[in-house]
Formats: sequence, C-alpha cells, structure tokens
Amino acid sequence: MKTLNPNRFIAPFLILVALTWSMPTISQRQPEAANIYIGPEIKSKRKGTLNDIVGYDSNGYYMLRKEAVNYYYEHYDKDLNLMKSVEIDLGRGFKKHEMEFSVQLAKNIYSFTSFNHQKEKKNVLYGRKIDKKTLVPVGEVQTISEFDYRMRSNDGFFDYDISRDSSKFMVYHDLPYKRGKAERFGVSVFDDQMAAIWQKEITLPFKDELYDVEEYKVDNQGNAYLLGIVFKGKARVKRRGKPNYAYQLLAYSDQGEKLTEYLINLESKFITDMQFEVANNGDIICAGFFSELGTFSIKGTFYLIIDGATKEVKMETYSQFDSDFLADFMNERKANRGKELYEYDLGRLELRRDGGAVLVAEQFYAQEDMRYDPYGYQYGLSRYRYRYRYGYPMRYGYPYGANNIDYFYNDILVVNIDPKGSIQWAQRIPKRQVSRDDGGLYASYALSVAKGKMFFVFNDHPKNISIQTSDRKVHNFNKGKESVVVLVTLTGAGEMSKEPLFQIKDVKSYTRPKVCEQVSWEEMIIFNQKSRKTKFARLTFK
Repeated sequence: MKTLNPNRFIAPFLILVALTWSMPTISQRQPEAANIYIGPEIKSKRKGTLNDIVGYDSNGYYMLRKEAVNYYYEHYDKDLNLMKSVEIDLGRGFKKHEMEFSVQLAKNIYSFTSFNHQKEKKNVLYGRKIDKKTLVPVGEVQTISEFDYRMRSNDGFFDYDISRDSSKFMVYHDLPYKRGKAERFGVSVFDDQMAAIWQKEITLPFKDELYDVEEYKVDNQGNAYLLGIVFKGKARVKRRGKPNYAYQLLAYSDQGEKLTEYLINLESKFITDMQFEVANNGDIICAGFFSELGTFSIKGTFYLIIDGATKEVKMETYSQFDSDFLADFMNERKANRGKELYEYDLGRLELRRDGGAVLVAEQFYAQEDMRYDPYGYQYGLSRYRYRYRYGYPMRYGYPYGANNIDYFYNDILVVNIDPKGSIQWAQRIPKRQVSRDDGGLYASYALSVAKGKMFFVFNDHPKNISIQTSDRKVHNFNKGKESVVVLVTLTGAGEMSKEPLFQIKDVKSYTRPKVCEQVSWEEMIIFNQKSRKTKFARLTFK
C-alpha cells in the first residue's frame, strides 16, 4: 500500500493554529484537537481486511478490500456507510490475474493487475479504468509494463510512485535476481490520464548481489529517481568498522534519455538511513541519520542540498543529538557520553517551505527465539533487521529452526531541521507496542500533516496518556478492552500534547494504523477491525 503524500495538502509547517475537537458519537471525555466521526459497524460474510484506501471525492470514499483470495471495490458515503461492494473479476484457474494495486489519478480510479505468461516466461502488468458508479472496469485493457524471467519462483515485482502534485505516475518493475549479473530494473512514466510519457529498461554496472534498491520516485516533470546502496568488495555486509557501502542516486530526465549520477558518501561516517525529495526548483534534498559506530544506531542527522543541474553540493551539514535530548531515552551518564540511539527506521521526510525539513522515525526491530537442538539443550536469541515492501516487513534472512517472532514498534522520533541544516528541535513521542507472530498488525502509527502541525494516531495503553517525554517506563499496548487509540499533536515549535480519541471497548474493534490514511488537506480515515466486523472513523483537523 502507498500512503497518500501529505505534501499535496501541507500548510507551512511553522504556522501554529489553535484547534478544537468534538466527539459526538462516543460518550467520554472529549479531545481538543479535531472532530472525530465514528461510522457504523459493517459485517462481512467472511473475515477480510482493508487493502487500501484508494481515493475519495464529493460522493465519499473508495476502498480496496480483501476476503481470503478475493478482492472487492467498495464505495462508502461521507457518513462512512457502505453503499456498494463489487467483487473484482481476476479470472479463474490458470487465467487468474494477481491484484497489484489501485490508484486515483485526476479523480479517476485505475486498477492494476499482473499476469504471469508461463509459456512465454513473461510477467505483464495491465491497467484499466474503474467506473466510480458501478465499480467495474470500463474501456480497453492497457499494457503498462512487462519483462521476461527464467523461473516462476524468481519473477520480479511491480510497484509505483505518484509525483508530489499528482500529475505524474510511475511504475517501477524489479527484474528477476541473477547472481553475478548486473542489477536491472524498468521504469514507465505516465500522465494523470494514464497516457504513456516514456519507459526504459535500465542495466546498472553493479552486480545484483552488491546493490540494494532503497527508494524510487517521480517528480512533477516526469523525471525518475532511483536511490540505491552500492556495496564495496564481495559481500553485502553492513556492520561495525568503516563503511563498506555508499548511497547512489540516479536521475533519469529528458524522457529517460539523460542519466545523472549523484554519489552520497559521508566520509568516515555511516549513513544509517536516508530519504530524498526533489524540491520545486529541481534541487535534490537528502536527509537522514548518521552514526560513528555502525549501521543500526544513530548519533545525529545530516542534511544535503544538491543542485539538480550542476550536481554541486549547495549545503552539507551534520548535527549531533545533544545530551538533554538523549536524556529522554537513557540515564544522564550515558547521555553525557553521547551514547547512540538504536534501531530507528526513517519513515518520512517532509520538506518545509522555508528550506528546512522534518524527519520522522520509529524504533523498530524483531527478535526471534531460536532452538538449535530439537531436544531443547541449546537456546538463544537472535535479532534480525527487517526491511519494508508494500508496507509489510520482509527479513533479509530467516534462520533455520526459528520459532516465535516478537515485533517491537516503540518510540517515535521527530527531528526538525532548520534551513541552515541544523537541528532546530528534536522530540521523542513515547510508545511501546510489542506483539508476537502477527507482523505488528495493530502496531506503528498513522501520520497526517495539516494546519501547520503533525498529528499521530496509534494504539496505546491508557496508563501512558499522562506520560512525559522523559519517562522511560512505558506500558505496552496489549489489545485489552481498556486500550485506547490516542492522538498526539506536535506543533511547529516542537510542543507536544497527547489525548485519547476512543477506547477499544467503545468501538468493539481494533485500529490498524498502517492502513489509515490522510485523504485530503484536513481529513484522515481510521480503519478498525475485529474478525468479520469493520468500522471506519473520520478525523477532521481544524
């Protein structure tokens, strides 16, 4: 699932606006930051889940939902009543397509499915327009992208990106892995009417096993960007010592004919995590975290501005977290020694209109119980890094004999960087969500940027409502009836407030933050689920 890009709606981040909230549908203490409306409970014949919030218009919201192996388009009115549900015809048997994704472009909804032509050994992505009234495809099927493969178990994948102004749509396809061969991928760029602008299949001068694709984007002009990690030597290893890798940004302009390479290397420092955005003037903004110890910890932030035309580095700054901020995470002695923070994944990079940026990260890791001997004579714990694809965690490696997996989604870290590249302020949002063998289904957070503020929604323990940012004892969210969904508001000055939206027992279902989305300048849709019952809520920021 792709999260809606809030840069389409964002007001200047530093504008501070007083908000008021009301909560008409739940009889409890009313929050003070926005209006929340709870929709009716909806029952399904079989247990399913929300796949994506595809789009919205004046008639309501359009969802993609899955039950077992079947997919449905659904239309909900502005009061979140289910108005229509239509099963998507993906075919049957050997002719069945795979559902890939759906998007809204220029108020039109498009459905994208793939089909594996096994005789020709070709994987093809198809697109069709969906009629919003009938929720069924209309018009001709459009071939979007295709590539050849050798084995069915290694046949690549498709993904997409939408430009900041929603005028351009890019499909990225990852070509099948071939050990010892060059890294290959394909890019196809379209306008908001799904008319093709350009497409290109690209071969990089790096071996497949020594290159990792991190991120891909399309800008408002239809230029494509690919951020990757190039490993030095013969092994893909990111550990302590000296960095044995570098980040590389590739920009394809002039309808894919012109290639510009940007090598992003911080000398002796590790780039722990980074993201990039393309500013309206064409400059490339790179920001993230660095470390002096290794690749799983962070010491501070870096901020780079690269001239998109000349490749000149206009600004390069590094800022360490100060001891006062670190004291929110650890004891004073460790903070004064400059101990680094561990396991923070950078989730969002938001550009400020004055030239600064805001970084949002979350502490995330997974722990596995390993039993090396079937009789239980040996027992140990191993920690493995995870990466995300389509919003779900995918491990780099899964050890033989692994049993239970614990998922840790803890504190949120927000860092505000001023136009000079220095840390203006940094804020910790305390949170603890630990679960086992569920992939963190009800963990993490949903984020909206509106009215010059940031709004975080997540599941929490009720004892954490009054917790301070410096408190290190945080109660774990446990899915109990008394658990709450909270709203954390963060102002442009870094001031934080936290309050409950509703309790689990009031809505009789659990919120899934990973599929909640900001759908407009001032609205977020919240999704709640329990077994065959679902319920939506609308959060409106003032």
